[in-house]
Amino acid sequence: MRRRSGNGTEDFRIELTSLVDIVFLLILFLVLTTTFTVNQGMFKVNLPSAVTSVSKPTQDHKVLTIVITRNNSIYVNNTNVGLKGLLNFISTYVDQYGTPTAVHLKADRKAEYGTIIEVMDVLRSKKVLNIDLIVKRLQ
Repeated sequence: MRRRSGNGTEDFRIELTSLVDIVFLLILFLVLTTTFTVNQGMFKVNLPSAVTSVSKPTQDHKVLTIVITRNNSIYVNNTNVGLKGLLNFISTYVDQYGTPTAVHLKADRKAEYGTIIEVMDVLRSKKVLNIDLIVKRLQ
């Protein structure tokens, strides 16, 4: 705004208060609307290999993927749930959506056999019987 001082010179000032308010609102808007995506390959799983593996295309939306890493962490939908969390997740899933048509179990070759059996036992206890063990196909 221009103001004339008593001696005839012009005094020019920019009001920064409203500008700072707008900048903070923009920063707040950007922070709140930013979506953080989880990388699908966030954990490396070294699958075992098999010559007799069969490829089945699945186009069904009721297929769950469970991943067991080399340190025996259990992930469902890229979330570390653990064994007790898996039981709760499967119970909730079956109550809300019904029994999944299939479960794809991806276990690292260094994962403990006992952990794989415990995961399969949890699934069978909730009447999920179609469990596919995912492996790499040897050429």
